[in-house]
Amino acid sequence: MRRRFALLLLLLLPLAMTGCSNGNSEAPGEDEPHPASWLETHPAAALAEAGFADCTDCHGANLKGRGEAVSCYSCHSFNTTPPFIIHPAAWADPYFDHRNYAVLNGTASCAKCHGSTLHGSIAAPSCFSSSFDSQSCHPAGPGSAPHPLDGTFLDGSVHGPIAKADLTVCQGCHGESGGPGSNPRFNIGINSVSGTGCEGCHGVNYAHPATWADEGAAVFHSGAGNIANACTLCHGTDLDGGVGISCFTCHGASPADNPSGCLSCHGVPPNGAAPVGNMSPNRQGRHARDGHSIYLSNTPSLTCQRCHLGAGSGSTAHYDATNPADVVFDHPDASDTITSVSDASNTTCNGNCHIQNGTIDIVWPHNNRTWY
Repeated sequence: MRRRFALLLLLLLPLAMTGCSNGNSEAPGEDEPHPASWLETHPAAALAEAGFADCTDCHGANLKGRGEAVSCYSCHSFNTTPPFIIHPAAWADPYFDHRNYAVLNGTASCAKCHGSTLHGSIAAPSCFSSSFDSQSCHPAGPGSAPHPLDGTFLDGSVHGPIAKADLTVCQGCHGESGGPGSNPRFNIGINSVSGTGCEGCHGVNYAHPATWADEGAAVFHSGAGNIANACTLCHGTDLDGGVGISCFTCHGASPADNPSGCLSCHGVPPNGAAPVGNMSPNRQGRHARDGHSIYLSNTPSLTCQRCHLGAGSGSTAHYDATNPADVVFDHPDASDTITSVSDASNTTCNGNCHIQNGTIDIVWPHNNRTWY
């Protein structure tokens, strides 16, 4: 009997030695109370027990550690009392917090909660998200931005056209959140300019050059895009003023409703019927002739330039109110020979005006044709 019992023990011994090992990689290590994935999965377990009862057994009543169990505050270092968050409340604000931290320290520590590839986990969102908590993020991943980060983008000739086309693109990272009429400051980020955002160069409550509204300025606001959403941020929902001046200080009608720019002060052609009425230099003269209205006006953006070359909005000549208006012809080809002579009372044209506009191809002869 003894021999048979001893033999049975020998046969069962290997099973006893391997019975607790099931190959589960998530199982706690020999000297560890938690599985390897605990950092990513523990929030739900910790919050399941009132007062973190399961945690206090090892980590102490105040959760500041006991024996070999670490303090919960070693990770949740921005807290003084539960409930715990691992980052301060402003951590998602662009540049001021997590971006600077990542630049200085790398992202290795971020992987503990955000996953080994930073694409998120149960405990934390993906670092490749396009937005988080109403803030624009970096869908291409940490360290990415929709422009170069080597300092070359700070040159106004580089970032200016993009900002001018749609300022809301800049607002996502460098401006406070908010829609039309919210008067957001653009004072976030751009470390190389003391972290004051667009205001580091453009001034407080400015996200464009100080000469933006100056007559004849090299960079002028007449070409601003997305007026209804971008300009209204600071100039008021109806463009009647906010932290920025009212656009009606200069414009007689809303440039948002008349986005070509010209129509907020002039008709096409100028004839007294523009939204602003008969406003100088909105004088009819022969603007109403077929050749000056029907044909040229098929392309409003070129209509004024055809006879007033170089006098577009933003140029010094555009704001010259002295009579007569400056006439400088745009000669598109050799068959276009029209010239003009002006005095204090009138402008007289001679030669041929060759109009080519889509399917239109007309030569208009002028023989001492006066404007008024």
